[in-house]
Amino acid sequence: MASNKKRVSIGLTDAQYALVQKIAKEKGFSKSAIFVLALEEYARKESGQKK
Repeated sequence: MASNKKRVSIGLTDAQYALVQKIAKEKGFSKSAIFVLALEEYARKESGQKK
């Protein structure tokens, strides 16, 4: 069953784009997956600090 995903557009500097491209290539993930993983990690850390 496919999930209903939303699209988001962001602007990156050349350096930020190069960094996410490098990380994605090293990890074998898409650039989108890198942002999703980063968001999930950020949310985990934030929820842990509020306890």
